[in-house]
Amino acid sequence: MQEDSDPTPRPLKRVRDLNNLPGLPPSPTRSALSATASEASEVESHLSGRLSPVKQLQLLEDFEENPVFFRNFNDEEEGEEPEDVTAMRRATQQFADGIAILGYPDINTVISALPPMDKMRFQYSWANDLEQRCVLGSMPSTAQMLDIVDTARKYDGGSGVSEDEWNSEVQHPLLKLALNTSKHRQTLDIHNVKTARIEPASLVRSTLPGRVIDYVVALNPDPSIKQAWRRLRLLPCASIKSWNHTTRARHNPIAINIETKGPMKSWTDGKPQIAIWTDAWLKRLALIRGNTGGQWPALPLLIAQGHDWHFLIVSKNDYKLTIWEQIDIGNTRSCFDAMKVVTVLHWLMDWAERVWRPWLLGLLE
Repeated sequence: MQEDSDPTPRPLKRVRDLNNLPGLPPSPTRSALSATASEASEVESHLSGRLSPVKQLQLLEDFEENPVFFRNFNDEEEGEEPEDVTAMRRATQQFADGIAILGYPDINTVISALPPMDKMRFQYSWANDLEQRCVLGSMPSTAQMLDIVDTARKYDGGSGVSEDEWNSEVQHPLLKLALNTSKHRQTLDIHNVKTARIEPASLVRSTLPGRVIDYVVALNPDPSIKQAWRRLRLLPCASIKSWNHTTRARHNPIAINIETKGPMKSWTDGKPQIAIWTDAWLKRLALIRGNTGGQWPALPLLIAQGHDWHFLIVSKNDYKLTIWEQIDIGNTRSCFDAMKVVTVLHWLMDWAERVWRPWLLGLLE
C-alpha cells in the first residue's frame, strides 16, 4: 500500500469522527475483509496470467505436443474410455450413490444424535456394508462429521466467508479426518501447497501462468523411495531436488491432487488451474520415466467448490492428456453426503498404495 506523502499525523479525534459520520456504511467485518482480499488475489492471478480461464483451456487444447483436453465421460469423439478410467469411475460412482459408505455392526447405535433426514438415510439397506467398508478404513466419528457439516452450513449463509476460511475450517478438517481413519494413515500424508510454486518454471508451458492448487495427498517415503532419492538427478534450472514439480513436500511423491474453491467461485476457473498443475506434474514424472512409452495409469483429481466435491480422472498416453469429468461424489450439507466424500477419499488413499506406489517404484528400478 502506498504511504501518505504528508508526514503530519492526523489527530485521533478526526479518526473517531470519520468512523461515526452518519450515512457511512459500517466497517467491514474480518470475514468480509478476508473475502475481499481473497477475491483480489484471484483477480491478480488472472491479470498476471494475461489469459482468461476459458482462453487458458483453449490454449491447452491447441498445443501441438501433448495437448490437454477436458472431456465428459463417454464422449464419442474420444472413443472408448481406457479400462482403468472406467474401473476408477465405477468404484467412485457407487460411493457417490451412497452404496457401502457406512460400516457399522449396529446402525441403531449411531443414529440417535443425527438430524431426522440423516437418520433416515443412514438406515438405507444399501448404505451399510460392514465387510466392504472396513476394508478401506474405520468409520469417522459422527460427532466430528456433524461439526464439519455445521461449520460448512454456517459459512454458506451469505456471510462473506473467504476461501481460506473454507479451507481451514471445512475442507482441511475433512481431509484430515479421512486420512486419520484410513488404513493407510501411516504411509500417506496431506500437504498444503497453496503457496507453492511450480519449479523449475520450464515445467510450465511457456504461454501459460504457473497455476497451483491447494492440497496434495503424498506418499511417505519407504526404504525403496529413500534409496532411489539418492539416485535422483537435479533438474536443469532447479536449485533443489524434488520428486515433484514443486519443492514443497519434495521427499514425498504426490499421489492425489486437490483443488478447492469458495462456493461463489467459477467452476471454469478451477479447471485450467488443476489442468496446468497436473500437466506440469506429469511432465516432471515423464523426466523420471524416460523414454518408456505406453499408457499411464488413470489418475484421480478432486475439485471441492464450497460444499460440493467433484471427481475427475486423468488419462495420458504419448500424444495427449485427457481429463474426464465429472462425478459429484458428495458434499458437506449433511452427514450422510459428507460420508460419501470420506469413503471416496478412503478408496483413493487405498489406490495410492495399491496402484500408484508400485507403479512409481517401477519407474525407479
